Amino acid sequence: MPDPTEPGWRPSYTGDDSLGDVGAGRRLGAHLYYLYRAGRNEIPEIASVYAMLTRRMHGIVDALETQFDRPGLGMDPAHLRLMELRDETHDVFRQTCLRMQMVGSALVDIADSYAATDGLAADEFSRLLDENAEDYRASPPHVPELPGVHDPPPSRQSHDGRLGGI
Repeated sequence: MPDPTEPGWRPSYTGDDSLGDVGAGRRLGAHLYYLYRAGRNEIPEIASVYAMLTRRMHGIVDALETQFDRPGLGMDPAHLRLMELRDETHDVFRQTCLRMQMVGSALVDIADSYAATDGLAADEFSRLLDENAEDYRASPPHVPELPGVHDPPPSRQSHDGRLGGI
């Protein structure tokens, strides 16, 4: 069996029903609702956590540089490595956040597209949205613009003393 993680892999249509019944009508509508909920609410919530971690990691660069920079000597190689690790960690948090946002958008688009193909599914999807309207009154979690690894760090402290107001 081909490995779907290998470069160049493409799905092939076999013509059989090996995946089973993926649903139609009300059943498909319920599945679409759960995809939509995950894409609109749950995954953006996770992305916002990674955004917060990204901003916090970005906010500590000033403090690290101040602590590690020895007057007239610069940074010790061990301190430079710690700064590199901070940069790598920042980038992992940032990329994870961005990818989570993309996944959430894709799930919302998939739910919307599939609902447009089946009237009963669209009706069930809408019914579930109405039934759970409280979950959708507010906008989805907002993820602010994320600082890049080499963007200038925040230099002021917030009212509670934390760096960068985070």
